[in-house]
Amino acid sequence: MIGRILIVEPDPKTAQELLVLFQSADERFEGGRYEIEMATCVSQAVELAQTISFDCIIMDVELPEMKGYEAIGLVRTTNKLPPIILTADNNTPETEAKVREQDVFYYHIRAFGLDELKLAVRSIFEKLPERERVRKIGTAVAKPVVLKQLRLSRAN
Repeated sequence: MIGRILIVEPDPKTAQELLVLFQSADERFEGGRYEIEMATCVSQAVELAQTISFDCIIMDVELPEMKGYEAIGLVRTTNKLPPIILTADNNTPETEAKVREQDVFYYHIRAFGLDELKLAVRSIFEKLPERERVRKIGTAVAKPVVLKQLRLSRAN
């Protein structure tokens, strides 16, 4: 069985790097790969999370609609609390404090390289029981409410 990851990354170059990183062989899975879904913004991530159950979410701190640490609640209202990894190109004490206030599995600063990020993801999947991987869920009833909240937050 393959692990399913949602990557929320607005930068096309970085998104491609992450896609290649997680599509490369990983001895943890028989198929050697993770199943990846990509989103460039929070609204796309919410829509995906309402129909697909992810084992892990990797989300950039700098998203078009809002900060990644602000979007965690929206994404989690639609999914069964998958571990979340937040990533950032640059770190400031203020950003780190806000990230650490959230219930995230790992906070990755890209300047440290991608090996650390891959190890964090591997750690998540090592802790998952086999039966918990790759579950489809029905369309959530809360979808219009969540997307309405997202539109309201963008308007402010």
